[in-house]
Amino acid sequence: MKKAAKLILASSLLLSALPAPGLVSAKESTLTRAQAVEYLLGITDDYAPGIGKSDILKGDGTGKPDEARSISRIEALLMLGRAFPNLPQPSGNDLRQIGTVPTFSDVPAWAQSELKRLAQAGIVNGTADGKLGAGDPVTYEQLQSFTRRAMALEGSNPRDDYYEYINKDWLNASSVEAGEMTNGVFNELAKANEVRLSDMIAKIAASPQTAGSVEQKIADFYGNALDVEHRSKQGITPIKGYLKSIDDAATVQQLFDATMQTETELATGSLLSFGISNDAKNSSANSLYFGALTLSLDKNSYMSEDPKIKEVYTAYLKRLFKLGGSDEKTAQAEAETMYALEKELAAASMDIQDQGDVTKYYNPYSKKDFEALFPTIDMNKMLNQLGLAKADKVIVTDVKLTQKLSGMLTDKNLEALKAYAKALLLSNTGGALTEEFEKAAQDFQAQMYGVTGEKTRQQKAVALTQSVMSDYLGLQFADRYFSPEAKQDVEKMVDQFIGVYKQRIAKLDWMSETTKTKALKKLDTMKVKVGYPEKAEDSLKNVPIVSIKNGGSLFDNVIAISKAGKQEGIESLGKPVDKEAWGMSVYTVNAYYNPLNNEIVFPAGILQAPFYDIQAKRETNMGAIGMVIAHEISHAFDNLGSAYDEQGNAANWWTEADYKKFQQKLQQVVAYYDGVEVMPGVTNNGTLTVSENVADLGGMAASLQVLSQMPSPDYQAYFEGYATIWRTTMNPETTAYMSTVDTHSANKVRVNRTIANFAEFYEAYGITGKDAMYVAPEERVSIW
Repeated sequence: MKKAAKLILASSLLLSALPAPGLVSAKESTLTRAQAVEYLLGITDDYAPGIGKSDILKGDGTGKPDEARSISRIEALLMLGRAFPNLPQPSGNDLRQIGTVPTFSDVPAWAQSELKRLAQAGIVNGTADGKLGAGDPVTYEQLQSFTRRAMALEGSNPRDDYYEYINKDWLNASSVEAGEMTNGVFNELAKANEVRLSDMIAKIAASPQTAGSVEQKIADFYGNALDVEHRSKQGITPIKGYLKSIDDAATVQQLFDATMQTETELATGSLLSFGISNDAKNSSANSLYFGALTLSLDKNSYMSEDPKIKEVYTAYLKRLFKLGGSDEKTAQAEAETMYALEKELAAASMDIQDQGDVTKYYNPYSKKDFEALFPTIDMNKMLNQLGLAKADKVIVTDVKLTQKLSGMLTDKNLEALKAYAKALLLSNTGGALTEEFEKAAQDFQAQMYGVTGEKTRQQKAVALTQSVMSDYLGLQFADRYFSPEAKQDVEKMVDQFIGVYKQRIAKLDWMSETTKTKALKKLDTMKVKVGYPEKAEDSLKNVPIVSIKNGGSLFDNVIAISKAGKQEGIESLGKPVDKEAWGMSVYTVNAYYNPLNNEIVFPAGILQAPFYDIQAKRETNMGAIGMVIAHEISHAFDNLGSAYDEQGNAANWWTEADYKKFQQKLQQVVAYYDGVEVMPGVTNNGTLTVSENVADLGGMAASLQVLSQMPSPDYQAYFEGYATIWRTTMNPETTAYMSTVDTHSANKVRVNRTIANFAEFYEAYGITGKDAMYVAPEERVSIW
């Protein structure tokens, strides 16, 4: 759930065993040399035709070619190298993912040259102790993992690694732009949209404007964002007084009073996180949600006990505190005490995959009972100061975190809480102050996630402008880059997918008619939003944007916009929800399903090539935007969306028997996607990603059925369109991090594991039991 002035609970897009005759069971611990050779010979024809048994089964350097004995790790790798004698030199994504090439202290001299080649190719990765485990026996799964890495590096066979086969040229040539964590189709299209927006903004800025007009606001905000010189002269003067008030607080209550002043005057600074959104039990009304205290890092980062994370994060905090005026020693102490506070709170917080579960995040308290949760502070006073006193209840999204926080709001923890309050204020306002704050954040990202370089000043100014001026820029964008014909075409596609989904649900053999009726009703009432809002919004109508030459500043602009947004949220409390509002800008490259509105939303930003092109082959569009559309429809029936009815209210519309079957199927999906290697040392988390995996499976099933209704459909074009939109590259630090926080499977996993469930893929590419993409029919998973 996004906790902001306006909360939205939404699911959006922003990543098998190989049967082989004669092999031991996957459950057995070791392979013999003969079994390893038999497995490799079944593969090598596709990569090195003419390689025979004698070429692979040689001595290990000591003249011991005995086929019956167990094979060691070093022997298995040498055999693998012989089966893949022409491995290409890693480039692009492959080279990026390898990172530092490992060396091993336990590799015998006769094997060092070949092991070096395999390590440089990314086939074998390092270990903490710098050893390969050369003499350890090898299991089938281990040999399979090594082999799959070689297949991926080759990228020449759609039957072994479809994702690599389709995207290999792009992956080999790929790079990650300065200041970015990833690159891919989403990034490329976002970049193209940014160039379009940059051109729009530049033309507006270069033209005469009327005071108070939309054009004047865009031009002056953009100009202020570009003017670093003024920001440098201003320094932290705008927040100095607020920082001093925090430092001067002698009690927890005084600290809260100080932060309330900041919140009132700057629309930021409150230690506690409130938001206003649809009441999950009454989705037509806005209710007050409480999210406790916002943690700077994800829970896994605090709990990992990785010393690098603590070192990098506390160094960043120390730098923030020094920018805020603390001396070296004080800043270090503040960083340490804040980290300890956040880590203790993180241990009590909800796991990432549970945050969208309405049975866990919906915990309503009467106003009186909510205030009683905080005996050490005047919560009634705080609610009044925030303008939230009219709420008759407060929905606590994380009860354990709230209880833990309440117990820590004592004078004993005053210094840690003060440090947190200062860091919150500095980080929330620093982007509109000096460049030093930007540099601190860039250095943190570089050390934490491997991000290199930085965006230009113009890119940063455009990004900031488009983020706050989306009401103004969005409709202009749609008018220029999304035709009425395209809108009508996409809307027809959506209707077609919903129709097919109804057919699929009606034919389910595991769901009763009672539950089917409810599911079909949900589809009948699903709201569809394509391209852009039907009515123009103007959230900044009464917000003055003043240029620097007229006495304004970027800081003043940002605060004015923030205060307007906050006030809009406060005024919506207790009022009917505006279900025509959008949760994304028109030019965003994404889409989402919002269960609280039972709606699917596809901004014009993603309705561009290669996701959608009105001139493209229909099958290609079906595999790309068609899959995206069907994916979002499927979120209405994933493990999270299925808890809401057709009106967007959290309600159980399942029979007990049907829900039990549904849970069993969810566990099959968890197991199917769990443990799949993303890169050496990093695997996919099936539990974390289950909701998105259900949506991918349902989306593909529905879109393939639509495709089957075409005369002589080109299934290869469909699967190629699907694989293309998920091509992505990132460095190993980012890959590892995303595997712990992203509810989407890694993009390669969501391509290869998803398509391997469908007979159409096997028929289109002639997949058989000897191919690495093959999954036995009884092991494939399906829900919708």
